[in-house]
Amino acid sequence: MAVRTTRRAFLGGLAAALAPTSGGAQGRAVRILVPFAPGGGADLIARLLSPHLSMQLGQSFYVENRAGAAGRIGTGVVAKSDPDGQTLLMTTESSLVIAPHIGVAMNYDPFKDFAPISLLTRNTVILVVHPSVPANTLQDYMALARAKPGQFFYASSGVGGPNHLAGEIFKQMTGLDIVHVPYPGTGAAIPAVISNQVGAMWGFLAGLIPHIRSGSLKVLAVGSKERSPTLPDVPTVAESGVPGYEAASWIGLLAPAATPRPIIDKLWDAANTAMQEPAVKDILLRDGSEIVVSRPDEFRQVIENDYAKYGKLAHLLKGAQ
Repeated sequence: MAVRTTRRAFLGGLAAALAPTSGGAQGRAVRILVPFAPGGGADLIARLLSPHLSMQLGQSFYVENRAGAAGRIGTGVVAKSDPDGQTLLMTTESSLVIAPHIGVAMNYDPFKDFAPISLLTRNTVILVVHPSVPANTLQDYMALARAKPGQFFYASSGVGGPNHLAGEIFKQMTGLDIVHVPYPGTGAAIPAVISNQVGAMWGFLAGLIPHIRSGSLKVLAVGSKERSPTLPDVPTVAESGVPGYEAASWIGLLAPAATPRPIIDKLWDAANTAMQEPAVKDILLRDGSEIVVSRPDEFRQVIENDYAKYGKLAHLLKGAQ
């Protein structure tokens, strides 16, 4: 009886910790850990949602970046955190469904160590170059790379990330020799291309669109099946001479495994409401994200399906640098 009473009190305390209050933020602040450098898609969404989650749940939320190893370092931190609703993970599929297939050691299990809360957005992967690159179309870029094998470089968010996979699939389908340069997150790769340290990168439309609009980067093609409503004049990779090519990514919110379902449900409700707020929704849609808030069980199914899908592409990533 004592054990049952103690557990009931523990769960009650967790629920109370995330319950809305009328007196502002209460208790410890909730940490949303982003396993990438600031400035990438997951980081942008985490910072966009934090104040709205704080308002709804009456508790402070803050974003912490723990970059490295294509998201595996920060993801591992969340996997080992207490399942009390105080530490959450905002990540792409990179650290959950791609990382297990690239042949590196991992200190977490994507299925056993996390409780999915919600898939939040899907994002088109695009190819951008520095304005000095003498290519205005993807075919121009391919001709340059073909003429100088091994002399062109592309940046990504790290080995095993969805942008890396997008670049490696492109290389396989075209037979081009373009050298991969990994960075600890999209937010670190973008400045490298803007400063022309690396001439090109595959990245997410949501994180790159401000730099495209400012003229700091030049977009050559989008990786989606159809043209993006955000960049209607930019052709797809497929229609630019690489038929069948497709590259996209997602961003989702998770908690450590064993986080009680009442806490997961409360966080889902708050995230769902926040994603519908005009201040959030309008920015995400304007920057090219597709809002796809899903239930926890639906998000888990996405993780399982994509794990299997990327397992079939493991040969593209193992040993690639």
